[in-house]
Amino acid sequence: MDMVEFRKFFTNRKMSFRSLKGNNSMNLNQRNANRLIKEKSPYLQQHAYNPVDWFAWGEEAFAKAKEENRLIFLSIGYATCHWCHVMERESFENQTIADFLNSHFVSIKVDREERPDIDRIYMDALHAMDQQGGWPLNIFLTPEGKPITGGTYFPPEPKYGRKSFLEVLNILNKVWGEKREELIAASSELTQYLKESGETRAATEAEGDLPSENCFESGFALYEGYYDSDFGGFKTNHTNKFPPSMGLSFLLKYHHSSGNKKALEMAEDTLLAMKQGGISDQIGGGLCRYSTDHHWLVPHFEKMLYDNALFLETLVECSQVSSKIPAEAFATDVILYLHRDMRIPGGGICSAEDADSEGEEGLFYIWDLKEFREVCGEDSDLLERYWNVTEGGNFEGKNILHERFRIGTASFTEEQKRKVETALQRGRKKLLERRSGRIRPLRDDKILTSWNGLYVKALVKAGTAFQKEEFLALAEETFSFLEKNLISKEGRILRRFRDGESGILGYSNDYSEMISSSISLFEAGRGVRYLKLAVEWMEDAIRLFRSPSGVFYDTGNDGENLLRRSVDGYDGVEPSANSSLADSLVRLSSLGVDSDRYRGIAESIFLYFTKELSTHALSYPYMLSAYWRYKNHSQEIVLIRKDAASGKELLAALQKKYLPGAAIAVINEDEVEEAGKLSSLFAGRDSGGSALVYVCENFSCKLPASSVEELEKQLK
Repeated sequence: MDMVEFRKFFTNRKMSFRSLKGNNSMNLNQRNANRLIKEKSPYLQQHAYNPVDWFAWGEEAFAKAKEENRLIFLSIGYATCHWCHVMERESFENQTIADFLNSHFVSIKVDREERPDIDRIYMDALHAMDQQGGWPLNIFLTPEGKPITGGTYFPPEPKYGRKSFLEVLNILNKVWGEKREELIAASSELTQYLKESGETRAATEAEGDLPSENCFESGFALYEGYYDSDFGGFKTNHTNKFPPSMGLSFLLKYHHSSGNKKALEMAEDTLLAMKQGGISDQIGGGLCRYSTDHHWLVPHFEKMLYDNALFLETLVECSQVSSKIPAEAFATDVILYLHRDMRIPGGGICSAEDADSEGEEGLFYIWDLKEFREVCGEDSDLLERYWNVTEGGNFEGKNILHERFRIGTASFTEEQKRKVETALQRGRKKLLERRSGRIRPLRDDKILTSWNGLYVKALVKAGTAFQKEEFLALAEETFSFLEKNLISKEGRILRRFRDGESGILGYSNDYSEMISSSISLFEAGRGVRYLKLAVEWMEDAIRLFRSPSGVFYDTGNDGENLLRRSVDGYDGVEPSANSSLADSLVRLSSLGVDSDRYRGIAESIFLYFTKELSTHALSYPYMLSAYWRYKNHSQEIVLIRKDAASGKELLAALQKKYLPGAAIAVINEDEVEEAGKLSSLFAGRDSGGSALVYVCENFSCKLPASSVEELEKQLK
């Protein structure tokens, strides 16, 4: 068997995301815990009572593999991953499979959300084998950690066109015994390819030209080409449809600069369709991970913090541009959900909620007609029509609630609209109360820095756009939690907090989102200390993560020595570190902070990703937005106020507007001297006794505005 034939055994195939039945588990009290019981990750702790002799990632596992000359079985997943649960029930709790793993392999479990650096390397390895990625990610390694082959889900017996997991293990063990040198040579070749495709390129000085401004038009054309005019969103996948929040944010910016109405319509209609669909929790608020159909009806029910943060940010931006959808109400639903169900004492926001409860996906969220009528009472008839509840249901005999019509567009009288609103308020309250008595899905309660940073930024935007002081206070509370719990004594940003313990050196995306949220809090007028923090952390990021080409590595130069230091620009489920850092560098430069240098570093990122920005906009929407800001910087706007109580009308007029190309600074008069040490933007400026707004554009400044009317004229 040659290596090509060998790897054919592990070909990945597309699968439905419905639950599988069956459970081989024993009572946990009858088992001995393995090493994972000592770990903080909820995902690793889920596997702590498997009969598999699991190791956490670390020297102990590799030392054993080298000493006993065994292959390593590396399994990567996360706490709310449905198919990870399935494989655990079917295989990792199966004593026969566990005995074989324990006798012939060294088995390592990794939480991809804690260790995205490890996940990235081995996911890239799987893709290099021409296989479709996903989780669980199961990779077989040499004792030195070099990838040989792998796949995603392996069934316990042959099905779905796949060999059984035990067959796979037997094949690997046999080939390792008989053709070890061939496997080692192939793994070394693959490892070298991985290094050259990332780390080696980043170590070389970038050459060429920045992307043409045509990239914005071509980016829009790509979105338009994939747009689903019937149901909103983009058909980039044959069956599933993912929340395209970062893409919608780009379309809003593109509309702002080009006046293209289609770009705005795509953003409006997609946000509305998502909120009306089953992907949105109609009762408790919050957005699910993705839809398993193109109608937004049947979601994969897990809820992730990053999805909700990005959705919230885009809703806020849309509210500043359009009145077509009730974006403020939608945004408030997201915030209420996160602070009711995902917040821990002190202000940290948990990572995710599982799709499964009681072993079934979606069980917590669905309704049969009988229970729905019992709960809703006199409002049932109206709410059945509103949420499309039927006897037969739309999901395994039960109902996923979704809107059948929308208020304001159907032909209702004002009295009928009020009746619907009243019924909805009563119905939501009753249904939420009833649902709260059900067994909840698992909550992954680890606090991740980058995801919380994304949420802080979105919450600040909501607070300013909707003029909600309580939202800004909540944003500062979460930011304060991160400062208190996820910054080491030496000032190093960390990755994860859980159960009173912080750990794992922060990655470049942890730095990028702390920087971005700091700038947002400064722009919202919460104090110059946030600008100082942003600059301090940006300097740390440059020192720790920047490569010779100017692009930023995922891991710091003080981090663990892995097979390579990865570089990422792909904006997948969250903005890449390079996209977010480029955006913050442009923002800081526009605020007058080390302008030429920071602008030059941003340019080096854009230069590195010129090809991607020019041809793959759907995969780089946040970076495209950052480049849009770089090319469309319009104004520097400085509000100097006597104190926090002054100039509220001027501040509100600024904050309610959609000004994506503007740099905005809001400071109190007693902060001017301190702010002046960071930027010349504040030199010679004061409040005029109360509050003044200074607007500069095209290298010239207008007279300071002291009234909303004057400010409106200047902003036009």
